[in-house]
Amino acid sequence: MPRLDASFLDGRARPTPRIVQFGEGNFLRAFFDWKVDRLNEAAGGDWGVVVVRPIDGGVPFSLNEQDGVYTTVIRGMDENGNEVSEPRRIASLVKEIPAYGDWDGVLALARDTNIVLVVSNTTEAGIAYDPACKPDDAPPATFPAKVTRFLWERWTQCGKAEAPGIQFMPCELIDHNADELRACILKYAAAWNLGADFTAWIESACAFYNTLVDRIVTGYPRAEVDTLQAEFGYEDKFMVAAELFHLLVIERKDGVPPFVLPLAEHDSGTIVVPDAGPYKERKVGILNGSHTGLCPLAMLAGVETVSETVKDAAVAKFVDGMLEEEVLPFLSLPKAELEEFAASVLRRFANPFIRHLWYDISLNGIAKFNTRNLPRLQAYMEKNGQPPKRMSLSLAAWLAFYLGKFEGAATLKPRDSEDVLAIFERIGGLADVDAMVSAFLGEKAFWTRSIDDPKLHAAVVSAYGFLTEKPFTFDRLGEFLAA
Repeated sequence: MPRLDASFLDGRARPTPRIVQFGEGNFLRAFFDWKVDRLNEAAGGDWGVVVVRPIDGGVPFSLNEQDGVYTTVIRGMDENGNEVSEPRRIASLVKEIPAYGDWDGVLALARDTNIVLVVSNTTEAGIAYDPACKPDDAPPATFPAKVTRFLWERWTQCGKAEAPGIQFMPCELIDHNADELRACILKYAAAWNLGADFTAWIESACAFYNTLVDRIVTGYPRAEVDTLQAEFGYEDKFMVAAELFHLLVIERKDGVPPFVLPLAEHDSGTIVVPDAGPYKERKVGILNGSHTGLCPLAMLAGVETVSETVKDAAVAKFVDGMLEEEVLPFLSLPKAELEEFAASVLRRFANPFIRHLWYDISLNGIAKFNTRNLPRLQAYMEKNGQPPKRMSLSLAAWLAFYLGKFEGAATLKPRDSEDVLAIFERIGGLADVDAMVSAFLGEKAFWTRSIDDPKLHAAVVSAYGFLTEKPFTFDRLGEFLAA
């Protein structure tokens, strides 16, 4: 079977390199590069991506072996509940350069004034400052240090104050990712004594856009790759699978120039807004909050996957009620937008092509509940004077999960930090449920402050008793809500 390369593009033109992408991983290839490829096709664009592999090692082969061409397999449920599969050969990625094998090649990109945008996904830990990095390292270790050296090359070799600036769109999953990147770059510029003129050029000529990214990318479809390759007629070592849903929110603050890449004009899954905060709140509250709210209940019920869970009619009704009554009223975007997003989330949960395990989602579950669910729980209590029933049940289920008070606990041990597990071991040794709930809700290490409100306390005690008095199953949800 032949290897995929540019000859399979059916004469599609390869675009001019205009974007440098730090990170060759599955997510950016199935998200950003896929979006750019569709932009080029829809709008006759000429936007080519050069990938910089930012770390040493990784997969032992290069995208260059396939001329940068690879296949995305985008699959899920459409609005009518039908299964959809959309394979696509991506032509937007032009080549790959290894930072640790060809740093001079990376710096040559800085001197190319066709390059106007830098995109990145170097993991949540990638945007960090390390004082050990030096400007003559080849390359410097951290991503921000690499970018600082990259910008210095552009500035010194392309006219200094007259050098064309570069826009930055990081996709790392941290709050204010572009602001953090910019702060690290300026810190390196100061530490390396690169001068006030260089710093002024960064601040005036370069632009930084915070982002919110959202797409489930499952990566190389190892279990079915032979079938897919037989269907496509070629071998593809970089094939990548993802869900249908995709959202890129680009934050353009006041005084920042327009974003150079016209994605939002041609891609319904890309928007440019002055503040990405409400969209992050929406994602955390609806998507992540639903995951975290259902997770312990599914594990107590012995159900392994998200898609299997949402097929249950009792669960579907439970989630609808939680979103409608306990989440959406406490988010800031218009209700119609929130309802549309909530509907898309439920379709994503039902995606038969993604086997998303609740046990994987349970990692660090208490911290997730604190950030994803607790703000809405407390807002509900402030408005209604009593705790939300469904979130209270979820909170009690997390307590039962961490204490191992359910069938299957022997094979579903909680995964969390040693400190958190030690606290739960202490809580589990208390005399009765009332004492355990007091310790659980009062633990500042979980919630930053005590949340042991008398009404919430009573609700969690009652829910914990309901969950542990006999084996929990989804068909008992209606019984709980009716009580």
